Amino acid sequence: MNLKKVGFCMIVLLGLTETGCKKFLEVESIERFSGNRYWKSPKDVETFTIDIYARLWDKLSNSCFWPAAGEFRLGEIRSNTAAAGVTSFQSNDQNRRVVYDYLAKNDMKAVVYGIAANSPWLSNGSSPRTFNTVLAFNFSVNTNWTDFYKVIQEANIMYDQVSKGIPGLSDADKQRYMAEAVFIRCLTYFIMVRIYGDVAYYTDANHSTPLGRENFISVLNKCIAELEPVKNDLPWKYDDPALNGVRANRAGAISLLMNMYMWNAGFDEPNKTNCYEKTVALGSELIQSNQHSLVPAEQISRIFLGGTDESLIELKESSSFTSGSNLFYKSAFPGEPVVLTKHEENGTTTHLHYKKAYIDFLFGTVNDNRADMIQNRDQENGRFALSKFEGAVSVLGFPDWALVLFRYADALLLQAEALSNLGRDGEAILIVNMIRNRANAPDVSGLGGQELKDEIFKERGRELLGEGYHFFDLVRTRRILDPAWTSNPLSPDQFNRGGWTWPIDPASRERNPYMTLNDYWF
Repeated sequence: MNLKKVGFCMIVLLGLTETGCKKFLEVESIERFSGNRYWKSPKDVETFTIDIYARLWDKLSNSCFWPAAGEFRLGEIRSNTAAAGVTSFQSNDQNRRVVYDYLAKNDMKAVVYGIAANSPWLSNGSSPRTFNTVLAFNFSVNTNWTDFYKVIQEANIMYDQVSKGIPGLSDADKQRYMAEAVFIRCLTYFIMVRIYGDVAYYTDANHSTPLGRENFISVLNKCIAELEPVKNDLPWKYDDPALNGVRANRAGAISLLMNMYMWNAGFDEPNKTNCYEKTVALGSELIQSNQHSLVPAEQISRIFLGGTDESLIELKESSSFTSGSNLFYKSAFPGEPVVLTKHEENGTTTHLHYKKAYIDFLFGTVNDNRADMIQNRDQENGRFALSKFEGAVSVLGFPDWALVLFRYADALLLQAEALSNLGRDGEAILIVNMIRNRANAPDVSGLGGQELKDEIFKERGRELLGEGYHFFDLVRTRRILDPAWTSNPLSPDQFNRGGWTWPIDPASRERNPYMTLNDYWF
């Protein structure tokens, strides 16, 4: 039994046994959580719900998953210590960090499998040349979606069991828990779609029939159809403030819906106008609720400690407990704890930097508080740092961080982007200037059409720098095809064949005749 602290309290997780597998997805048996042995009280429901969040936290914080997927692949981050032209991994710190450079070049064979560039696959699926040091980063776990399906299965079980009625559970709490199960399931599918593209989709608790992968536009449309009718069953805020942000809430559901609509808008051409209109309406609902706000400029770093009015959904691990999980302030390699932040008092330095050309592209010479949070932007020797991530460090030496999945500024800028795509430029500018005013940056004025769309995209780059959004923004807007927007563009052929996805573990095909991989990587 493990002790986990997930955001708001120390919880003793269930001592659940591993009593079987579904063959087609290798997830755990429904028998673990059904029958007369469980689901007897509201406490059972609450404890089970916390277990689901713990599973999702463990997956997203494993092996640098979140930054590797959403930020390191954008092509603008480089390792500080790798010499120019290094093409192999050595067993020393200075060269093993080139794994980040391979991520930036989208060379996922090297990142995941430790395979030298252009090495042919052997008949047994291995390569004659591998870099053992890159394998130590364990990025291969990112290709295995089983843990995501465990989260989905538990959400399905939770929904099914609560819908049948739990002794002592009020009708209002019943509806809230069912909506929370839908939210967790939809959030997990959204994360998977952005990582893998098409995924196997199911919502029934007792599912055991092998499935193939479903088109990701269809998957997100089904998630939207599930979540929209139940989002109002979630509270804006909880009576216990410690639950705000770390548990499903109405603002988090709205933000997730906005993100799903905007993702589909980039791929579903016939329906993109409807996606934009829905995003605008949801953004207005969020703003008019007056439940969330932008924190003052001088408190930006407070966002990433968790619990602010700007945070909509976050996952959090307390400084009093650490499981070796890796976020932006940590490397995927043991013993390298700092990648984008530093603490001068203990002499640590960063292992990565954003290229100066990219920072200059975003900020230029215009006054902007967010640019002031970039320390030593001209240096690539370990002194570069994003001070907005430099939060409190406990007496135990562990940073007290929250993984903020969605925040208010992201939702506002999605609404502005949707407005600009609907030709409502004046309204879009008002929203953008809300963000810029917080940063004490000059207002946007006089822009329209494509110029405004481009400026909003750059504003997302400035505001959300380092938070795991930018690669996905490049993909959904297809700017990843344009060298004006990324130093590592994909060709249309690479994009259409799935070059923006991660490889999928070949084990997913075992005992499932309908499963396919992302063939681009094989």
